[in-house]
Amino acid sequence: MSISLVIADPHPMTLLGISKIFQNNPAFEIKGLAHDGDEALEAVTTCHPDVLLTELCMPKRSGLQLFQDVQHCGNGTKTVIFTSAAISEVMKAIDLGVAGLVSKDKGEEYLTLCLQKVSTGQQWLDQDLATSAVNHMVARQKQNGKITAVLTPRELSVAKMVLEGWPNKRIATKLFLSEGTVKLHLHHIYKKLDITGRMELVLYMQKNGMA
Repeated sequence: MSISLVIADPHPMTLLGISKIFQNNPAFEIKGLAHDGDEALEAVTTCHPDVLLTELCMPKRSGLQLFQDVQHCGNGTKTVIFTSAAISEVMKAIDLGVAGLVSKDKGEEYLTLCLQKVSTGQQWLDQDLATSAVNHMVARQKQNGKITAVLTPRELSVAKMVLEGWPNKRIATKLFLSEGTVKLHLHHIYKKLDITGRMELVLYMQKNGMA
């Protein structure tokens, strides 16, 4: 029996190119094409394909949200991520337990093999992406360790409140400090992390996985 597919990608030319790969392969049957996450979910719900092949960066409904929604449908459709997204997004897909993951750098044969494996209930992760994800995670953990090592517990509390959007006055009230003391803590934080201000602190915390 052929493997039924719904293919989703926001770029029309990419979607056309992927579909042509499987239109000429008797081992596959295309049940639907989608340009955004909402269309993809509707196609999966209507057609009940064996596999949903989707990009992570999708409009209206992200690839990660789409994956979770498809799981909740309970129709047995497996999700394969075919992506050029940032490694941080790839890590989220791996953490959620996506069945298949392939970089768009890989060729037709690699993608075909992934779909075949996933359709039989196996998990297939692009080893290059998986390795990059692990290396990214290790680097982030080291950076997190650096942050917690150089900041005092009180400074770390202040930094996390800034990340959450708290103004100095509210931070002061919450921590039973004066606004002047909060400003002093922020001065020390900026100096220790070699940054220049509040916005840069937020970006620094987000970049290093503290969000």
